[in-house]
Amino acid sequence: MAAWTEILDSNLEPNAPVRSVDHIAMRDNPIAIAEGAPGAPRIAGQQGPAVQNAGVFDGTLGAEKFQSGADERDWVLARASEATAGAVGTYAFLTVPQSYGGGPGGTLAGSLLRYSNVAASSGPTPSGTWRIMGYAETSQTVDHRTTLFLRIS
Repeated sequence: MAAWTEILDSNLEPNAPVRSVDHIAMRDNPIAIAEGAPGAPRIAGQQGPAVQNAGVFDGTLGAEKFQSGADERDWVLARASEATAGAVGTYAFLTVPQSYGGGPGGTLAGSLLRYSNVAASSGPTPSGTWRIMGYAETSQTVDHRTTLFLRIS
């Protein structure tokens, strides 16, 4: 982590040479601000516990900024629990018609699928594109197969 160095205005006189110690501080201080170094000014909106992710002004974080612990786990779980059925990123148990099938990684349009249960009782049609996360056999003896899908679009 870069250290914050206070630079006095009197050390930066017009038409005077810059001292190397002040020049080093001018180079390192922006890094110290972004890293939230002690004594460095905070980027707008950074106060209290948010300072642990210092450089982040609006609450958005890249994966490299996440810490491990209950706060991050609770954040992820809160967002997953807010998702509605059929939203992109959610899973569903869906039935595949006999003429379609495949293994993990294949994709099918929601218009070909039906929400289901393990007995393959058919429900409404989902929208979007779904990735097969299980296995749907293409057997002539089975009218519909049910497996786990992930909505990808």
